[in-house]
Amino acid sequence: MIDPTKPYNQVPSLPPARFVFDDVELLKASMSAMSAISSLNATIRADISNISHSIHMMSPLFVPEAVTSSGVENIITTNERVYEARLLDENELRIQDKEVMRYVQALEVGLIELTEKNFLATNQFLKIQETLEPSKMGFRKLPGTQLSNPATGQVYYTPPDSGRTILSLLKNFEEYFNASSPSHEVLARAAILHYQFEAIHPFYDGNGRTGRILLPLYLTAQGLLDGPLLFVSKFILENRDEYYRLLRGVTFEDNWQDWVMYVLRGIELQSKYTLDVLRRINFFKAKLEKKLEKLTGHSYARDIAHFLYEHPYFTQVEFEQALQVSYVTARKYLAILVKDKIAAKKKQANRNRFIYVCPEYIKLLKNS
Repeated sequence: MIDPTKPYNQVPSLPPARFVFDDVELLKASMSAMSAISSLNATIRADISNISHSIHMMSPLFVPEAVTSSGVENIITTNERVYEARLLDENELRIQDKEVMRYVQALEVGLIELTEKNFLATNQFLKIQETLEPSKMGFRKLPGTQLSNPATGQVYYTPPDSGRTILSLLKNFEEYFNASSPSHEVLARAAILHYQFEAIHPFYDGNGRTGRILLPLYLTAQGLLDGPLLFVSKFILENRDEYYRLLRGVTFEDNWQDWVMYVLRGIELQSKYTLDVLRRINFFKAKLEKKLEKLTGHSYARDIAHFLYEHPYFTQVEFEQALQVSYVTARKYLAILVKDKIAAKKKQANRNRFIYVCPEYIKLLKNS
């Protein structure tokens, strides 16, 4: 019997000893989720040409994920606040905005590391966490960490407190993470890996967010996705009580089945949801390009459409630099965008300058 108030230094290594990958209901759920992922990835693949373009294309969608994943940890802000925060000085940022902006950076760090190395190991997990929590970075070396109900103080779980045990479990975790998986096991393994990372709880802070970042990176590493644009944070936030209940069910009842089925359901639903968002964004991009061709001429239409998507909030200087146009030319194009309500111009709070907002893109990204 596991005592939730005592360090669980006996976390079993992977793979789980009594998990049945060939369970019929599990295979059906995996096939359904795989079909949804395949449809999503076809759209992602059409938009990605290289790692640099990949990050630019994905980063606006990273923001809603960062806001939602942080919301699971009760770090509350909005997409719009984060888009605008990028234009502020460090001393003007709220703590919540800094946290969420670091989440976006951590996603990018993970993607770059995976692309350059073609694997993620303990050092890369640490880089992601250090980006999330620069003031609390590093693996736990001291006892005392417990997961509890903040209102009642009830302790739900005490993770391993031995530094040697933590590193040993992480070594096993990285081997399982990087092992080539049979196609029918990939999604179940993703769920297993997510549980294991949360059970190890290797850091003083940022464990949940690091674990949620690693899940789409694992699917990318296994070749299911060309880029980590499948996020389950929205599903988890909407089903948070079930999420924590099922995590505890694995620990205290060895109930892997319900946990894995929960994650598969989240993966399928979020694949379909993200595909719908991407289709709407791509439709709007194409429609906007045609409109811009009539307004600005063919040469800059596509560049402006892509710039607006990548910069829902922006300054004139950014616009000039991205399109490599003069101040006068930028002013001319921006006046056209404002006149036709493609962009809105507003005075930036506490600043003697104006910024521009693309409300239609913000609306689309907000729904993601």
